[in-house]
Amino acid sequence: MWAVGAWIVVLLAAVFWSVRNDAATVQEQRDIGHAVPELRRATGALVTAAQDERWAIRLGELRVDDCSLNPAWTGRRVSRDLTVYVPEGDAQAALDGITAGLPDTYGASVVAARGGTQLSLFADAGGFIAIDAEARSSDQVLTVRVDSGCRPPTGKVDESDPVAGPAPELFAGTLAALTATGDQREPSAEGTPGPGGESGATPGSGSEPGAGGATGSKAGPRVRAVTCPTGGTAATFEADAGTADPDDAPRGVPDGLTPVWSEPGGWAYRIGAESVVVTNQGGRLVVSVTTGCRAG
Repeated sequence: MWAVGAWIVVLLAAVFWSVRNDAATVQEQRDIGHAVPELRRATGALVTAAQDERWAIRLGELRVDDCSLNPAWTGRRVSRDLTVYVPEGDAQAALDGITAGLPDTYGASVVAARGGTQLSLFADAGGFIAIDAEARSSDQVLTVRVDSGCRPPTGKVDESDPVAGPAPELFAGTLAALTATGDQREPSAEGTPGPGGESGATPGSGSEPGAGGATGSKAGPRVRAVTCPTGGTAATFEADAGTADPDDAPRGVPDGLTPVWSEPGGWAYRIGAESVVVTNQGGRLVVSVTTGCRAG
């Protein structure tokens, strides 16, 4: 009997050593450092596929989070969201359009369940990168996520974005329109208004910090960017536009233009290749303008 007990101890020790020391079974999935370039490539393809004059988009930040590989190992995962704002009743049309715009090699598809009221998008971008979304057919705000899955935490993670170029003129114009009718203080990229006399760089001039793909500073917008498959970059420029009114109706919208989405305190619309999204975040009005693919 003691021999059986000893064998169990040896077996458990071998399993524990293997879990702690063996390389990943799948070569491409060895570490999080390998996942980031693949995720950037897939996000660029997603943003390109989502470009449509019928809806507005906003690119989220690159997130790196801890996760559990197994009971003995803590891993890391990297992900990025693209938020798509659509007119009422257009959720499936938007997801179908994104699916059609993704590369054929991704095998993207949309499944409608429960009488077409529950929608699921999934695509395999290669390199163990997934693109997925879950939504109701009545939703107007859709979140499409690009995700690496949980990876071993070794390898350097480069969280910087590509050079985005200057903010579009629409960004400065939208900020001016909102601050003229709301908080009279200068907008700040840090989520709080700055004193009126500390203007810093002019948004949209190209000289503001953050125009090169960084996260922004007090003198300029927060900037998030991806490289497009055919070249150039698409970017979201974002800044604080003053105190938010929870019952605020759309304002600063060009005459004759109807927002694709609006609710008290938030709205979104599209002008050509550029998307404008205004949301209430913690009592502050935050405006973002997302460009189409363009040269830097």
